[in-house]
Amino acid sequence: MLLSNLKNKVVAIWGMGTEGTAVKAYLEKHRIPKQILVYNDADGAAAFQNILDKADIIIRSPGVSIYKPEITVAREKGIKITSSSDLFLNEMRTNHPKTTIIGISGSKGKSMSVSMLFHIMLKAGCKVALGGNIGKALVDLLDEDYDYIVGEFSSYQASDLTASPHVAMFTNLFSVHTDWHGGHDQYCRDKLHLVACQKSGDICFINDRNLQLKNYAKGLKNVAYYDIKEGFHAEGREFFYQDKLLLNINDLQICGIHNLDNLAGVMSIVKYLGLDIEKALEAVKTVEPLPHRLQKVGRVGGVLFINDSISTAPEAAISAISSFDNNMAIISGGIENKQDYTDYAKHIQNNPKVKVAVTLFQCGRQIADAIREHVTRGDFKLIEAETLQEAVTRAYYEVKAAGGDLVLFSPTAPSFGYYKNFMERGQDFMNIVNKLA
Repeated sequence: MLLSNLKNKVVAIWGMGTEGTAVKAYLEKHRIPKQILVYNDADGAAAFQNILDKADIIIRSPGVSIYKPEITVAREKGIKITSSSDLFLNEMRTNHPKTTIIGISGSKGKSMSVSMLFHIMLKAGCKVALGGNIGKALVDLLDEDYDYIVGEFSSYQASDLTASPHVAMFTNLFSVHTDWHGGHDQYCRDKLHLVACQKSGDICFINDRNLQLKNYAKGLKNVAYYDIKEGFHAEGREFFYQDKLLLNINDLQICGIHNLDNLAGVMSIVKYLGLDIEKALEAVKTVEPLPHRLQKVGRVGGVLFINDSISTAPEAAISAISSFDNNMAIISGGIENKQDYTDYAKHIQNNPKVKVAVTLFQCGRQIADAIREHVTRGDFKLIEAETLQEAVTRAYYEVKAAGGDLVLFSPTAPSFGYYKNFMERGQDFMNIVNKLA
């Protein structure tokens, strides 16, 4: 849908979070609709009936699932449903033909990938903007002229798009966000819907090493694969182009060997755009870690604390554990999200560096049960904690007693019900560590 389709219409904005607030301000500034209505889920049935009676178009925020019964009711009444992301993509592709839109998505790694690419392009002198789930709201970029816009897109944003980025990249697919989508299969399909409307000449980069992503990408057009021997790829802690060694993870400021897989996708885009490869590799060495993503909090009594609160899946925590060569304690747990912790437990069994595991919150018992079933090492200790304060304190003292020097907080699950989001959760972890110091 285009902005011109909103003229002289009654437009309802459903959800006044960051994106809803931004689109409301943009529409008011440009005086596009005849009237703007606002609705939040907490407003109740009478307020929603007002929307049904008056609105021509609903702009849903990302948190509003397209599978909500109310969305179906609105459509049946003839109300058109769109989103800020859909308005942005349609507007850019129709009215800003000189701007290349690059969209990056995936279950994990998209924020870091977007940040690396944006940093590289800035250092290359490109007129580029950063938007979406990181950077500015996408609608705030509509009034400026850019050569490139790099956007991070969630499955929530991608699920009902009617336009796609010129260039797309997917990092991976894991089992997350199942409630919003009504199941894992639909989550994967909604994620890949980001490229459902790509045109001839567009391109979609797929991580060749993520089997689930490759399976769901079958049938997509314009596909190119990365993390392959013929192109950019990671091998352990080293990064290559074909058989040429380019850098080591220790050359980067960011932690996490999984970020070398993300870099393979980013550099594939860099090469596709015709940017200087050597300059890009130098630029990526100065990319700084993002908060709550394998973030170094500090040392207490010789023990390094790592905040990986962004971790909401067992696969993410496995990657986090593999990123360090220290004897460590790990802390995990959050809300129940229908995750399978078998591989997580087996990874702990097969990694003698993990000396202590502390579980907590709603799915803590499930994680602990999987660990008890699969971890049989005599040099390992399992602790079930009630609070994050207890988990941090016990992890610290137990890992020191085991001769370790690292505590990794990589929760493996979402935080809702305990914290507003992963940022608040990560900040609480850091506050506890600072008090421990």
